Amino acid sequence: TSMSLPHASLPTWILSSAATRSHQALHKRLTEAGFTGYEYRCLSTLATAAPLSQRELGDAVALDPRDVTHTVRALEARGLVTREQDPSHGRRVLVALTPAGRRAADRMAPVMAAVQDQVFGRLNPKERATLLNLLERVG
Repeated sequence: TSMSLPHASLPTWILSSAATRSHQALHKRLTEAGFTGYEYRCLSTLATAAPLSQRELGDAVALDPRDVTHTVRALEARGLVTREQDPSHGRRVLVALTPAGRRAADRMAPVMAAVQDQVFGRLNPKERATLLNLLERVG
């Protein structure tokens, strides 16, 4: 017989458990697709807003400057982004997707949709929208 633990009904406990399972599912799918979470965040952001300075990219994806630099360099080494000096600002580096980077970002859309379905598959679309609204209010 399963004993009901007092903490098991606390919203913070349930949210933490769900976040852990969600993160594991996301990490597994991203790894299978050949990307880290940071790389995905940068690619998807650049797909909608490029070119951005490394600082703007970091702000958009909520990464510290060191992580942005490391991630952008890794993406550049794979031919997915370019880094160029901003002609109007000597110290600013602009980051943009290459055509291969654009294709990689496009390929990630169904991967991310599959993660959403895996994690939230027991919820209908209205329930998903309600959950998202509530989480945005909490977050």
